[in-house]
Amino acid sequence: MKKITVLLSALLMLACSTALAEGDSDATAVGIIPFGYSDDNSRWISGKLSDFLRDNLESSEDFVLISENDLDDAFEDIGFDPDQFQYGVPPEMIVEAGAGMEADLIVFGFVVPGGGDQYQVLWNIVVVSSSNTISPAPSMIEKNTDPVRELAEAIVSEINGHVGARADESLNMARYHSANSTWNSAITSYHQVLDVDPEHIEAMTELADVYMKSEVDSVASAEAMYTMVLSIEPANSSALSGLGRVALKNENYETAKDFFDSAIEADPDNTAAYSGLASAYTSLGMTDEAINSFETALEANPGNLQARYALGLLYAEMGNYTDAIPHIEAILEVRPDYTNLRLKLASAYSEIGDYGAAADNAALVLEATPDDNDLALYVAQYESKAGRTTDAVNRLNSIIAANGSRQAYLMLATVYRDSGQRSSMQSTFNRLHSAYPGDPVANYMVGAFYYQSGSSRARVSELVIGNVPTWEGAITDLRSAISFLNQVTGYRSGQAQNMVAAAQNAISLCEEKIDRVNRYSQ
Repeated sequence: MKKITVLLSALLMLACSTALAEGDSDATAVGIIPFGYSDDNSRWISGKLSDFLRDNLESSEDFVLISENDLDDAFEDIGFDPDQFQYGVPPEMIVEAGAGMEADLIVFGFVVPGGGDQYQVLWNIVVVSSSNTISPAPSMIEKNTDPVRELAEAIVSEINGHVGARADESLNMARYHSANSTWNSAITSYHQVLDVDPEHIEAMTELADVYMKSEVDSVASAEAMYTMVLSIEPANSSALSGLGRVALKNENYETAKDFFDSAIEADPDNTAAYSGLASAYTSLGMTDEAINSFETALEANPGNLQARYALGLLYAEMGNYTDAIPHIEAILEVRPDYTNLRLKLASAYSEIGDYGAAADNAALVLEATPDDNDLALYVAQYESKAGRTTDAVNRLNSIIAANGSRQAYLMLATVYRDSGQRSSMQSTFNRLHSAYPGDPVANYMVGAFYYQSGSSRARVSELVIGNVPTWEGAITDLRSAISFLNQVTGYRSGQAQNMVAAAQNAISLCEEKIDRVNRYSQ
């Protein structure tokens, strides 16, 4: 109890972030393979481009350039003659050599005649640890020093952006799937993030959280992922808290308590760790003792914020949100800046069905962080559940106007659907399609929306005439899903086609059920 009181005495918020490279100590090690070429002019461009790339990397604080000698030695060690670079290098050999020289990234490419005085430069980034290759759009240049120098500068300036953009795109898709509880797709997308950036802390932590879901129940995988996070950031509070949850699942309650104590020590505002600590005490059979102790402390000193904080979280952990809410509100009256706790309060109100209060509290946090797009989406979701359809629609349209958020389009369509405004939902999908014409992400998201809607209706099984309209609606949604999913290109096309096949099966089942009901009713 003394330890808890000491830990609770400093309720501060820490902030942490990750990036591909952070200063010299974490600079990204990059190797440059001389670009392949086919004639004397493209050979000249390749040589100049390699020289300028090395110059730019050496002068950058984000990167550490692997020397030519080390690169040549690494390829010789695996049996590849560096004099043959002009003909290209098999990707698997690039990965093997990159690992040998401890590179994070390898840049390689080709220079080929493009017609007239123009030459096309195709360049690629290999993420060594994951064997993932990123291929940005080719560039056209003339055989001239200045254009080659400018291209080298552009390539170096864009390396992190291309890697980060691929990771961010996959991360957004993973979060979309998580929000819709499509866990297998979420796991696949999180792994796509890690293929590009193997040390992406957010992706690892969120993936571990997905593994902890009861529907997924892959505790060992979660434990491995949290442990990997700690190997990169030993004081990562979320990972420590996650290992505490793993220990709870494995019924190692003393170990769980130790992990939660460490998580709180790393971040005194980690409410999940406090909740987990309460669970550990409960599992150890010490719930009454914990509650009595906190309540006794409050009777002696009603201003004891530490005891009130712990008690509120303990009640929340027990699912007694009605008793938890007054304690949490009392803390926020004194410390309105505790945004994590206010979000906990919003969640508590949501749990008891008071979505209006949930929206009001989440909106207060949003006022302090107006650029938090994810939080704005949560506020809109609460507003929708509270019956504040107009407020939700206006907020989502504001998000769309500000940044064209695909997720906001999807949530807006959901609000319209849930409020019975089917035509407005269709109009929102048309807007999304217009905003992102031919965009595989937009087509995938819209297709997945229709697929989830249609497959849910298709699962209605009772063979009665009253269910025929439901199955007909399912068929309509599933056909819409197929239409959008068939337009998906790129690395999501495989997932899209899997849904197309499932949608076609669901349509066949619906048609069979409709036929059987119609025959039986005659």
